[in-house]
Amino acid sequence: MFSFLETGKHIPVMLEETLYYLEVKENGIYVDCTLGNGGHSQAILEKIKTGELIAFEWDEKSIELIQENKSFSAAPQLKLINDNFANLEKHLEEQSIKEVNGFLFDLGLSSSQLAQESRGFSYRLNSPLDMRMSKKIKLKAEEIINNYNLKKLADVFYHYGEEKKARIIARKICHYRAKEKITTTQQLVSIIASCFPHKSNKHPARRVFQALRIAVNQELINLTCALETAVQYLSINGIIVVISYHSLEDRIVKQIFKKYAKNYCFVEFDKKSNPDLKKFQIITKKPLTPSPAEIAHNHRSRSAKMRVLKRNF
Repeated sequence: MFSFLETGKHIPVMLEETLYYLEVKENGIYVDCTLGNGGHSQAILEKIKTGELIAFEWDEKSIELIQENKSFSAAPQLKLINDNFANLEKHLEEQSIKEVNGFLFDLGLSSSQLAQESRGFSYRLNSPLDMRMSKKIKLKAEEIINNYNLKKLADVFYHYGEEKKARIIARKICHYRAKEKITTTQQLVSIIASCFPHKSNKHPARRVFQALRIAVNQELINLTCALETAVQYLSINGIIVVISYHSLEDRIVKQIFKKYAKNYCFVEFDKKSNPDLKKFQIITKKPLTPSPAEIAHNHRSRSAKMRVLKRNF
């Protein structure tokens, strides 16, 4: 039994559902495209004996934390890859892997990433405006905030954060930075908050921070690329499980799954033979969401949506 990584008190989201749909085989090949703190991977690894688990993690710090847990990282079935999942095809080819039994994408930030003050992911901490998932990325959030013109800044907030006040916020930022450079998250939070005179249960900066993180890390482009690759490598009866946390991610997953399962008539996932089945089958007619009990135990899971795709033949 591998010891669980409790760095930052991270709790893997929808773990029970993930394992149910992946149906991990002892000799299967699985890919965790978003290793994070290792919660999902640990559970998958416990079910593998002669198979293999390939785990991608772009964040160098997360890889370091994983490697410190030798009982987990030294498992012979585990292959750690410090790279973005957009390069999935390259690494599968390098390892001569032709087919994969299951892919997992858990697209949320880990608790430890949010807790690292130097990263700038959280709007609740006073941090440098960085937001890079990897040190290899050149663009920082600070450069977007201080260098993009009003229109380009508003476009980032609107298209990547679905922020209705995108232009108002962008104008305020341009006015502020004309007098003083914006270098910290709390400077930015203060500017954004001034655009929301009425109190709300949701933090006013959440959409702008999401937009900046997506822009810095090119998250939507990378997700599209990785999902397209995963579908091509899926074995017969193979499964792709994706857990997303906002509508932009979920929309991409939904569209790609529908593209491959077009003209498919939904049937329950009961493994019964059905002559009407297409090559790819959407298992989740509607996205699954965490149970009330899970949300109560792990509040950060509340926005999660799970979609599942299966290859039938």
